[in-house]
Amino acid sequence: MLARSTFSRHIIPKACPTLYATPHALRAGRSIHVARAVQYKDAMPSEAHLLLQDEGCKYLDVRTAEEYAAGHAPSATNVPVVFLGSGMSPNPAFLSEVQRIFPKKDESLLVGCKSGRRSLMAIEQLSQVGYCKLVNLTGGFDLWAAQGLPVEK
Repeated sequence: MLARSTFSRHIIPKACPTLYATPHALRAGRSIHVARAVQYKDAMPSEAHLLLQDEGCKYLDVRTAEEYAAGHAPSATNVPVVFLGSGMSPNPAFLSEVQRIFPKKDESLLVGCKSGRRSLMAIEQLSQVGYCKLVNLTGGFDLWAAQGLPVEK
């Protein structure tokens, strides 16, 4: 088994994953199997608000259309990652819609949902198709609204 100290892992976009093994590990003939890592940053609502205002970050709201209609951050774009009903069913058009709306994969995207679970699902999918500047809205829209940040209906 390869010890952690014998290699370093660099978390970078899936399009160009890298794992560097030390010469010692390579001489020993060890194979390394590592699941691809997803790169993203977490941002609390106040920090996310600044990213949207000052750094040109775009807000991708992955909640359902009904949740979005009940209230959302200004300038947010809604593309549901799943449909809710008798459980969660994936939105088969999610990636194609996001790629149509946000064609630049190196553009900063703030991804938010209600509380954080669906945004991480979306970030994983987006990372797999090459989006590399992803920011997860920690606490989701619930925390955004609770902190008194702007909300549109």
